[in-house]
Parts: sequence; C-alpha cells; structure tokens
Amino acid sequence: MINIILIASGGAIGAVLRYFSFEIITKLLRNSSLANFPVATLFINVTGSFLAGVVYYFIIKNFDNFDPRLKNVVMVGILGGFTTFSAFSLDSFRFLQTSQYSIALIYMLSSVLLSILAVFFGFYSMKLVF
Repeated sequence: MINIILIASGGAIGAVLRYFSFEIITKLLRNSSLANFPVATLFINVTGSFLAGVVYYFIIKNFDNFDPRLKNVVMVGILGGFTTFSAFSLDSFRFLQTSQYSIALIYMLSSVLLSILAVFFGFYSMKLVF
C-alpha cells in the first residue's frame, strides 16, 4: 500500500510540474511562429526522457543500494505524471485529422527521436559526471 501512496504522490508532483511547464512555454510562445505547434508537449516529453536517463543511470550505478520505492516515486510517479504521451497522441491525431500531414510527421518523428536521444544524453551525461 505504501508503494501506491508514494507513486500517487509522485504522480501528483509530476502532473503539477507538467501543468506549470505547459503554461509557461505556451505563454512564452503565444505570439511566435511556433504558437500552433505543440512545443510545450514536445519539450515536456524530451525533458522527461532526459530525466529518465539520468535516474536510470543512478538506479544502475547504485543497484544494490537503490531503494525500489524511490524508483517508483521518481520513474513511475513523477516522470509518469510529468510526461505526456496521451497529449502527444492527441496532438498527432489533430494534425492528421486536419490533413496537416507534414507537420504531423515532423512532430511525431521529432518527439520520438528527440526523446530517445534525451534518454541517451541523460544517462551518459551522468556517467561522465559520476
């Protein structure tokens, strides 16, 4: 039961962080040429992926001493609440539904590729530092 409470608490923190990140980015880009592109969702997913790489590095490096409850709070709770795959899917669907195929393709490819690269850089940047 404690794991469920920890994950739920982490999820709440991640969801609030996502909300604030989304609002700030959307306001910053309101009058830019990127106003209609889901930059906030892309940023959140790439940042969450980078942080997943960082946390995963520490889990592997300290595997014998790493508390699985901490992993659940951070990876499942905070990062799960922070990242926005459902928003990514909805943004992609809306582009496709309105026949904006080029933008949909650019968005989907950049989201997936940048997020995978972010995990890689998060993991290996921690390996270089520690």
